[in-house]
Amino acid sequence: MSSRKRTVIVGVGNVLLKDEGIGVHVARALKEMNLASPNGEVEVIDGGTSPSAFDSAEGADKLIIVDAARGGGEPGTVYRFAPDGLSEEPKLLTSLHDLGLLDSLRMMESVGNPPRDTVIIGVEPAEVDWGLELTPILRGKLPDVVRLVVEEQAGPGSHGPKDEPLARGRRRC
Repeated sequence: MSSRKRTVIVGVGNVLLKDEGIGVHVARALKEMNLASPNGEVEVIDGGTSPSAFDSAEGADKLIIVDAARGGGEPGTVYRFAPDGLSEEPKLLTSLHDLGLLDSLRMMESVGNPPRDTVIIGVEPAEVDWGLELTPILRGKLPDVVRLVVEEQAGPGSHGPKDEPLARGRRRC
């Protein structure tokens, strides 16, 4: 039995809506880095808005999701929480493109072998409106978010983000 761990990092969001695309921007930055780990493999996925973005995470030891999250903090605030920290807003699904983060995680759990551990890194958006670029606030925060994700994937003993009071509340991604 192999002791190598498998971590999947999925950056999600819509890059056509400014800060809503923060997860994709983080994934693209991570793909430029060497995330090789002596303890296992790391896969980075630019998930965009695809409901199949989590397919590669099946059976992973750890899934790290990066997304915009409205938690009520100042723009650029970074949250770290588990999926049970997400709030659910009732909605009528008219297409698979309407699947939210919670829907995708539930579907993965019900049809297969979900990751052993899932962590969501959420970033409070400054503006969600038409545009291809992050706002200056989130563009300036991008290196910090990338660093936090790298530390999170490195596991115990790293100087990664900890569950803080802000991260324990309900968040909308």
